[in-house]
Amino acid sequence: MKNNILAAGLVLSLVFTSCFDEKAFVEQYFKEIYQPQEMTIGVGIDHPGEYFIGNLTWYCYEKNHLCQSSSLQMIAQVNGIEKPLDYFSFLLGYTYGATYVKGAGMFAAYSDPEPGFITASNYLGLERKYFITDNPEMLIDNIKYYLSKNHPVRIAWNSALTMKFAMESGYFPVPDNWKEPPQGAFFPHSVVFVGYDPSHFYYYETHGMDFVLTGEKGIKIDYQSALEAISSFSTRYTLPWTYMMTVFEPGQTSGSIQSIFEQAGEEMIGRVLGPTSTGSYAIKGLSGGVRKEGMSIFNSPKKEFFKKTIESLWDIRRNNALFLENNFSEKAEILQIAGLLHSSADNYLSILNILEKENNTRDDVKSIRRLLDLSAELEREAGDIFLSLSKNTI
Repeated sequence: MKNNILAAGLVLSLVFTSCFDEKAFVEQYFKEIYQPQEMTIGVGIDHPGEYFIGNLTWYCYEKNHLCQSSSLQMIAQVNGIEKPLDYFSFLLGYTYGATYVKGAGMFAAYSDPEPGFITASNYLGLERKYFITDNPEMLIDNIKYYLSKNHPVRIAWNSALTMKFAMESGYFPVPDNWKEPPQGAFFPHSVVFVGYDPSHFYYYETHGMDFVLTGEKGIKIDYQSALEAISSFSTRYTLPWTYMMTVFEPGQTSGSIQSIFEQAGEEMIGRVLGPTSTGSYAIKGLSGGVRKEGMSIFNSPKKEFFKKTIESLWDIRRNNALFLENNFSEKAEILQIAGLLHSSADNYLSILNILEKENNTRDDVKSIRRLLDLSAELEREAGDIFLSLSKNTI
C-alpha cells in the first residue's frame, strides 16, 4: 500500500510543480490508486428481464459521511459477514483522515474512500472489481449482469441529481419546505444497486435516516437519470472515464490487521500534495484558513458552515476512539491511540463551545487556531503509533 501512496504522491507533485501534461498525470494517479478495469462484458449479454437480490439487508444512516461504510456493510452482509457499521469504517480507513483544499476553502472530515475499499476487501476475503467504461449501454448491461448473479453493485454518483427519487419513494419523510438542490449542486455519494426491471434500477440509499429493512425492492430510478448522476460524479472529480461501478466477489483473504493499521496511520498522518492536504496536515490547513479568515469566520453563513465542519470532526474522532476502545481493549498501544483521539475530540468540542458564544473576539480566533494545531499534533501522533503497530505481529 505504501508504494502505491508514494507513487500517487509523486504523480500529483509533478502535476502541481512541473510543466508535464497535467491530464496524463491525473489519469496515472487514478489508475494507480483506483486500480480500474475496463468492462469486458459486451452489450446485449443474456440476463433476466428483471431481477432483485432477495437476501440483502438495507442499512441506512442519518449521518451522510457513513455512506461508504454502509455500502460495504451491505455488500459484506450478502457475503455472510455480519458486523456493525464502525467495523467497516475502521477497515476502510477514510473516517480516520481529513481533506483540505487551500484556496478553495473546502474541508472534509474524511479522506478519499476508494483506496480503502481495496484494503478492506482483501482483509474480508472479497475481490473488489472497479469497472469503468465510456459506453452507457455497456454500463447498464454490466450492472444487470452482476445483479442477476446476486452481486450488489456499489455506485458512486452525484446525489444532488437523485435526491428527488428518494423523496418520492415513500421510504423517507418529505419536509414541507423540501426543494430539489439547485442546478450545478454536487453531493458525492455512495449507494448500492439491488435490482432492475426493463426501464429502472432499484437501489438502497445509505443516508437520510437511521433504519434497517429487509425484503425491500428499494428506490426506483430510470436508467437515464442514473447514468447522468454517475457521469456527473466522474466529471466533477475529473476522472478519466465516464461511468464506473464496483462489485465485490468472493475471493481469498490476502490482507492482515497490520495492513489496516498501516492504512489508518497513513490516513491520520496525511500528506501535502499541491493545494490539497490530508490527515493531520488538513487540520493544520484548516487552522491556516481560520488565520486567513480572521473574525469573518463568526459572520453568517460562514459561522454555520464552520460549526458543521467542527461538529463532524468531533463526532467522527469520538466514534473512532470508542470503536478502538471497545474492540482492542487489551492492546495498550491501541488504547493510547484512542486516548489521543478522545483528546482531539475534546479540542473540537471546545471550539464548538467558542462558536456558541453570542459575541466573539480576536482571542477566540487565536484559541480556535491553537486547538486545531493541537489536534493536528495529536492525530499525527496517533498515526505514528498505528504505523508502528503495522510493523508488529498482533
